[in-house]
Amino acid sequence: MLVRYRKDYQKIALGLLSLVTDLRKDNRFMEEMDWAIASDWPIFLWRDMDDSHFIGIVILEIGDYYVLVRRLSFTPSERSGHNIFSLLDGVHDQYPDKRLLGTLATQPIISMWERNNE
Repeated sequence: MLVRYRKDYQKIALGLLSLVTDLRKDNRFMEEMDWAIASDWPIFLWRDMDDSHFIGIVILEIGDYYVLVRRLSFTPSERSGHNIFSLLDGVHDQYPDKRLLGTLATQPIISMWERNNE
């Protein structure tokens, strides 16, 4: 289930962002979070329906006709296609009139999700 980020989820969000390799190696996950908040990009956490733990995070950029998935991260034990696709389904449900796009890093996941939904 998608849950909109709020300040009291900061430690959880930073922990999930720290799992992104290019952010972790330079300890840039706090900068990434600050940048997303300053840019007014929506940040959502993904909550596991079974035990209500947060297992993923997505940072989005919203355009007139698109939703760009800027960052996407899951805990290592939850990186299954099912969880990722469920999160993307939730994003699509949140913005039904917009097309999901990805960055160089996230586009392969978006493409797999699109093929799965054909």
